[in-house]
Amino acid sequence: MQEERLQVLKMVDEGKINVDEAAKLLEALKATGGCDSPTFEEKFKEFCTETKEFFKETGTKVNELYEKAKPKVESAAKAVVAKTADIADNISQSLNEKIKEMDEKGCCGCPEGCCETASNDNGPRPE
Repeated sequence: MQEERLQVLKMVDEGKINVDEAAKLLEALKATGGCDSPTFEEKFKEFCTETKEFFKETGTKVNELYEKAKPKVESAAKAVVAKTADIADNISQSLNEKIKEMDEKGCCGCPEGCCETASNDNGPRPE
């Protein structure tokens, strides 16, 4: 009757039944003489209990890690956003100053209009 027990375990593994349903099936097998060993059910129940406890503890630890890391991640994200905003402001300010300088001095910083009128043997001055 080992085959029936394995079938029940396979059904649990495949998610077709839950652990409690499997325990009931194994108990029914035992009552009808389907289980060779009277301790199999006890071992299976112990396994199920240990498995439940393992997942409960794992969930608790994952939640604790999440709660511990959450403020640090939020703080780091805020710092990155603030630094990015500072960099964007600096770039914008620098570009605005350069545009203003170019407007005041001409296209390349030389006296106004020199780039448009000056030329040499090779053609107009490059900008």
